[in-house]
Amino acid sequence: MRRLVVSQTAPRAFRTILQAFEAPLPAGLGRHILVEPGQYRMEAASFWGTAVITAAGGPGTVLIDGAGEHDLRVEGHVTLQGLTLRNWHDAGTALQVTGGTCRAELCEFISVSAKTISVWGGAELFMRRCTVRDGGIVYSDSVGVVEETEVIGAGLCGISLHSGSKVTVREVRIRDAGEHGIWVNSGSSPLIENCRIEGAKAGGILVQNRSTAAVRGGSVRHSAQGGLVVRDRAEATAEGLVVEGAGVDGVWVTASGTLTADRVTVRNAANNGIAIEDHSTARFEGCDVTRAKQYGLLVHRSATATFVGGALESCEYGAAVTAQGIMTLDRARVTGNSGAGALADPGAEMVLRDCTISGNDGPGIVTVAGSRVRTEGTTSDGNAADDRQGVGVDSEGEPVPAPAEPPPAPAPSQAEPAAAPAAAPAEQGVDALLAELESMVGLQEVKQEIGKLIKFMRVAEQRRRAGLPQGPAMGRHLVFSGAPGTGKTTVARLYGRLLAALGVVQEGAFTEVSRADLVGKALGETTQKTTAVFGKARGGVLFIDEAYTLSRRFGSGGDFGQEAIDALVKLMEDHRDEVVVVFAGYSAEMREFLDANPGLRSRVSRTIEFENYGPAELTGIVRRLAGQYGFRLAEETEQALLEHFRQARRGEHFGNGREARRIFEAALEQQALRLADREDLPSAEELALLLPEDLDGVVERGLAVRYGDARDPGQLQSIMDRLDAMVGLAEVKGRIHDLLDVIAATRRREQAGLPADPMPGHLVFSGPPGTGKTTMARLYGELLAALGVLARGQVVETSRGDLVGRYVGHTAVQTTEVFERARGGVLFIDEAYTLSRPTGTGHDFGQEAIDTLVKLMEDHRDEVIVIAAGYTAEMTGFLAANPGLASRFSGTITFPSYAPEELLSILARQAEESGFVLPDDTAEAVRAHLDAHREAFAQGNARQVRKLFETLKTAHARRVARLERGGVEPTLDDLRLFLPEDVP
Repeated sequence: MRRLVVSQTAPRAFRTILQAFEAPLPAGLGRHILVEPGQYRMEAASFWGTAVITAAGGPGTVLIDGAGEHDLRVEGHVTLQGLTLRNWHDAGTALQVTGGTCRAELCEFISVSAKTISVWGGAELFMRRCTVRDGGIVYSDSVGVVEETEVIGAGLCGISLHSGSKVTVREVRIRDAGEHGIWVNSGSSPLIENCRIEGAKAGGILVQNRSTAAVRGGSVRHSAQGGLVVRDRAEATAEGLVVEGAGVDGVWVTASGTLTADRVTVRNAANNGIAIEDHSTARFEGCDVTRAKQYGLLVHRSATATFVGGALESCEYGAAVTAQGIMTLDRARVTGNSGAGALADPGAEMVLRDCTISGNDGPGIVTVAGSRVRTEGTTSDGNAADDRQGVGVDSEGEPVPAPAEPPPAPAPSQAEPAAAPAAAPAEQGVDALLAELESMVGLQEVKQEIGKLIKFMRVAEQRRRAGLPQGPAMGRHLVFSGAPGTGKTTVARLYGRLLAALGVVQEGAFTEVSRADLVGKALGETTQKTTAVFGKARGGVLFIDEAYTLSRRFGSGGDFGQEAIDALVKLMEDHRDEVVVVFAGYSAEMREFLDANPGLRSRVSRTIEFENYGPAELTGIVRRLAGQYGFRLAEETEQALLEHFRQARRGEHFGNGREARRIFEAALEQQALRLADREDLPSAEELALLLPEDLDGVVERGLAVRYGDARDPGQLQSIMDRLDAMVGLAEVKGRIHDLLDVIAATRRREQAGLPADPMPGHLVFSGPPGTGKTTMARLYGELLAALGVLARGQVVETSRGDLVGRYVGHTAVQTTEVFERARGGVLFIDEAYTLSRPTGTGHDFGQEAIDTLVKLMEDHRDEVIVIAAGYTAEMTGFLAANPGLASRFSGTITFPSYAPEELLSILARQAEESGFVLPDDTAEAVRAHLDAHREAFAQGNARQVRKLFETLKTAHARRVARLERGGVEPTLDDLRLFLPEDVP
């Protein structure tokens, strides 16, 4: 590893880290860059090699300031030691890691934006004993470790983990985050160990969207919202965590989340200590909840919670379960609460096993009529009021004393038989439930199949009442197959209630489980777990989500998932009159699942296919959600939604109804932001109306939908001024102006009611390096966004390495992921010709990328502008690599090499922006240098000028240093003038 020194004063040292990066070294040799104490200004720098950058004077002696989009972008293998990196760009980052590995130790990172450090694209970042200020750390599709580090005052989240990131966060302190302390999202799986989170303005730790997190030790204190939040089918384990002073609920599990907690302490929650809701599942062992303002433990909205050991103490109420919820307290202490110890609402299930309920200021146990309560070995004494069983409620939901038991009704006279009621109550309930099913959006085939089953069962019940043989028993177990969000769980609940109304099952209780609830870790344990779950579901419906995950995989031999299937087959037969099983999952996988056991298919009476919702149905779901919450969709908003759903990609993971709900909730947030900025108070009509602009950033609506007036004429003019101010490129600017004129003319045609195609088209930028292709692509994206043509206008810059995988099939996935990031903006492919299949080499993964791009460019032509850039001659070969490729591009814009006078203008502008002056005699010397090296500058253009500028600055610094060493105080002119002697 070659040692390089960066110093502001030392002779023969590099003056900037960028110069040390660019210093030529033998291939494969790394750099150890020693930075002497001082404050350094740094342009946005990218480094692809191997380097160690060390503050020579120790931590805190080197301050690096930057105002670009990043201070340092790592794409190789870089170690940072003792540096302070500070970024002043409004949207910039101090450190980006986009490839390879970066290690940082004893460093400090500061930004004015909400994101100080960004890691993505499979990169790795390992941080130890660092400080991050004012912005957060964001990992996306990346791995790493953050330990013994402080994150202070992040504008948004302290640490954000996205897109399947696998990160260990250990011994980290996060203070005063603007949103969540740690946000775990979209399939990420971190270990969060012994961390301290204080003063987060939203949640302390949020785990969501099918992520899996393990939290060990540590504390969350004084978060403005929940302390630990698990939601959206995420799973978390928490061990030894302390949650104190949460602004809402100490622990909140919702939206089908799953939490397993051991020795967790929750204190002083402003709302509930623990709240479990909305089909979620949680288990607590040895946990203590004290001084919650409302409930110590609240279980509601079809949630299931088990609380083993531990205490619910000094809260308003100890524990409560509402309709459709299931709560089990096992060996728990419920004591010292201001109201009742344990409460159960109508339709709820509560189990109290070996509990001690005492010292409460209200009754120990209160059960409302219609609840299902079982107590075993539980003592309730020493409370301020007696237990109350079977309490009724008045019209306002307040408990009323249970009425005295009425006298038995007289037996009907044998001479005058009692008249039969007009309709049995159960039959009336069936009709109401069928009406509820019919009111659901879409699902016509599902409704027909359920209707057939109910008609059969109704007739069977009528035959039984008439004393006729009932005929052969019909299997009631079902398979619900289809994509996520198509209503499988909702319909399964309705099915259970229908069976209960018909008297087919006793209660209609709904138990939702997945593989984790059935499968153990050792032989025999699975059978026990499956039998226990089955017993819990007796009298109702057992709903097994993603049931195909139980299937034995080929070549794996004995599998505990298979043990669960085998146990289920026997239980389904042994208890066929007590439990109805509904298996759910993707269509193809469920067909294979039914073959996992020879008796499984015969136990299932039929498979009901849940088709994807159509665009109109999804729009209807959003409309219905809006109506439920007192909102209304403008006609233009409905049309925008319809267009979005028509264009949405329908992969196997498309969310259907869940996607509709996500869009509705996000649109409400956008509406709130829009109305909050107004100075006057909005009217009731405005508060209820959702406009098309409330979908901005919520849906990728494409060009055709977004095509309208410019969003901000002032911004548009500012971007045009930047375009016109670029040196040279007269022909290029003309072509861009022509494209914008086409857009303006198309807008006028639309307004006149004439047919118009708003798509400006994909482009080819051809020319040598350094001629402004990337800069022009960025400006073009900004222009289209300002015109209201593109949704966001971001420019995603890629090259062959970002698109091409390592094996067959990998490239298509990788290319598609990059394309997805560009939706709503511009995909810029630099040196695109490197993707072309080389002659005589046979199959090439670059060709696979081209073939994938051709299809994506057509499928999403109204959402992404693709700009392919490279040398003019090579781009001709690139366009011939696929028969349909050339036709996808609407035109080629050629970027010529800069003339010497233009290069001189570029250098003069760079000097002016950096506070230097280029006098006439120095300009003449530069012009002579440009003429002498005409060929090199024709190949490198502005990039070569940048190198020349750095050379001038280095020579200028040496000259100023000589003056200082000679005892001469440099004048202002000495500090700002480039002289002819500085020109190489």
